[in-house]
Amino acid sequence: MMVEASTKLTPNDILSLQKKADTGDAKAQLMLGLAYMEGFGVAADDKRAFEWVSKAAHAGYAVAQSELGAEYHAGQGVEKDEAKAIGWLRKSADQGYAGGQENLGECYAYGYGTAINYEEAAKWFLRAAQQGNAKAADNLGRMSLFGEGVQKSESAAAMWFTQAAEAGLSEGENHLADLYRHGQGVPKDEALAVQWMTKAAAQGNAEAQTNLGNMLCDGLGVKKDCTRGTRWFMQAAEQGDAMGQNDLGYSYLNGTGVPKDEKVAFTWFMKAAQQNLPIAQATVGAMYDEGMGVQRDLPKAVEWYKKAAEQGNLGAQFNLAVMCAKAQGTPRDLVAAYKWLLLAEEGGHGDPELKALLKKGLSEREQAEARRQASAWISQHRQQ
Repeated sequence: MMVEASTKLTPNDILSLQKKADTGDAKAQLMLGLAYMEGFGVAADDKRAFEWVSKAAHAGYAVAQSELGAEYHAGQGVEKDEAKAIGWLRKSADQGYAGGQENLGECYAYGYGTAINYEEAAKWFLRAAQQGNAKAADNLGRMSLFGEGVQKSESAAAMWFTQAAEAGLSEGENHLADLYRHGQGVPKDEALAVQWMTKAAAQGNAEAQTNLGNMLCDGLGVKKDCTRGTRWFMQAAEQGDAMGQNDLGYSYLNGTGVPKDEKVAFTWFMKAAQQNLPIAQATVGAMYDEGMGVQRDLPKAVEWYKKAAEQGNLGAQFNLAVMCAKAQGTPRDLVAAYKWLLLAEEGGHGDPELKALLKKGLSEREQAEARRQASAWISQHRQQ
């Protein structure tokens, strides 16, 4: 509410606000700080913003204390200092300010300025959510869904996501939609999932836009309409959402909702791959492998297959095994080929003929080494 009010400030309002702030009015000091922070009615100035917010916080104003903690966390107008950030957030939270409680909960949930402590995070989220804080409710929903700091409960997750969604928080709307889509904690209802996704997507939530695009393209809970679905992919992709970029790539690759264009498809797959999305990395590898939408380049195919394979993409692991075995884009390496084939096979993507050929070309010691490497990879990735 304070930020919303500051957006309406005019230069004349600033003069009046300045007079109140100079007398020690903490609310006016915070408003003036927010005005300088965002450039509302005055030229933006992070340092002056920090100075005024700091004055209000030191005066004991809980809202300002939460804002000051956020500034120390972001390093906005002041040198970044996570310890000071959490100190000010605690002052705000201890006074009962829901925004400070939610922000303090996030510090404990993500390890900002303190060790991760899900129980402590849940405690502060609960206090904020009970005051109607939508972000805290959404965080509690996520923690309930995965059993982080609270007992695992899909029904509790649904309750908290509903609170966040009904408050108009796009993340809550999208999370609630996901529960209805899969029937977690609520009866499965794809039509209701689409309704909540649409609300979140309309607010610009990129994840919801991607999800809604998939529902439209698959005709789940709504009449199938790939043209509309692809438009949502495009909005998500343009915001930088990796899955949106990947799905938009498939739209162009297959000509669903847009004219088929392998070059444009490759461009979007590459954007997603550069964000470390395994499925997109595997597709980029395949396109380099086959010369689809890009000039054929086997070494680059190997490079992208390897990125995806290291993240557990089964198709990439299998393709990398083939390329290592056949010396395509990489020196022949039967041990590496066998390792990747074993990993792909572990996930149900095997090839008995290729396995037989590799075993025939490898000594018992080399096979054992490949198995050792595969086991080490599995152990490492299970710990992550």
